[in-house]
Amino acid sequence: MTTEKQIAANQANALKSTGPKTAEGQERAKMNALKHGLTAREVTSANESVDDFNAYYDEFIEMLRPVGAIEEQLAERIIICAWRLRRIYRIDSSLFVTGQSVSQHFGSVGGVFVRLAGGDAISKLTRYEAAIERSYQRARQELERLQARRRGEAAVAGRHN
Repeated sequence: MTTEKQIAANQANALKSTGPKTAEGQERAKMNALKHGLTAREVTSANESVDDFNAYYDEFIEMLRPVGAIEEQLAERIIICAWRLRRIYRIDSSLFVTGQSVSQHFGSVGGVFVRLAGGDAISKLTRYEAAIERSYQRARQELERLQARRRGEAAVAGRHN
């Protein structure tokens, strides 16, 4: 159990911690914990455009046409998974670039992924891809099932289009 003396010492030390002062330093520091972005809370990574994601999102929403909160949630899951799968494909292609470093070809996120994964990069990337692909497929199938039911059609379990 933490003593009062330890709490006071921690609070005193926290006051000495100043962190970055400039906007540039603060922007850089907020990405300190980012490793590869495949499981991040934020959908876009440092080298991806929020505007590009928003356009991608709008295109998917128009195509999926969700109605109601549950369909919208499933559509969002599909879109985020699809976006992350695109990121995986870019990281994957950067693993095989010849004549330049991964970070030169793909940017810091791909470079960091390879540095963290080391010789196991392809295996780890494959596991992330499989998990995201499963999540994508489950959400897509559930959305299709709900939409078929809403239209009065019989939904076929496990159907693949």
